[in-house]
Amino acid sequence: MRELAITAVGSDRPGIVAGMTDALLALGANLLDCRAALLRGSFAIVMAIELPDTISDARVQAALAAPADALGLRVWVGDTHGDNEPEAAQPERCIVSVYGADHPGIVSAVTRALAERHVNIVDLSSRSVGSPPVYVLGIEAELPSGMSVAALSSALQPVASAQDINVSVEAAADEVI
Repeated sequence: MRELAITAVGSDRPGIVAGMTDALLALGANLLDCRAALLRGSFAIVMAIELPDTISDARVQAALAAPADALGLRVWVGDTHGDNEPEAAQPERCIVSVYGADHPGIVSAVTRALAERHVNIVDLSSRSVGSPPVYVLGIEAELPSGMSVAALSSALQPVASAQDINVSVEAAADEVI
């Protein structure tokens, strides 16, 4: 068995997930991980699948062509860059929550501060809500070895002050979908 990553993007409509996963099931693929989101009328999905070694990337692309065409999707198929080996110790995860008046630069400033500290983002979601608009940013991240939640929280406070936003960092609870 081997793993592939698949992305598909297009205008939102019912049936995208069903159409893509039906085509993959017909190839004998198993869906390992999936993220999907609606972004201002565009739907994006990213999937990691496991499939028999005998199924080529080209065959996967061909199997997805009909549902992609019918649903108006652009599709990419490629390597997951995974090593298929069991992971050693999992890094500690945290949740970074950001709230503040909507303005350009919030995501850039917060994610730059995380990158400079070698904090790995594993999930990110943001949106502007309400009137007047409040920007809400949620990040699940892996802490580098030796960094604590408290240390990251302290490190993000200058960013919070400079951006005039509220930033909190908490240890991630057990994963709940």
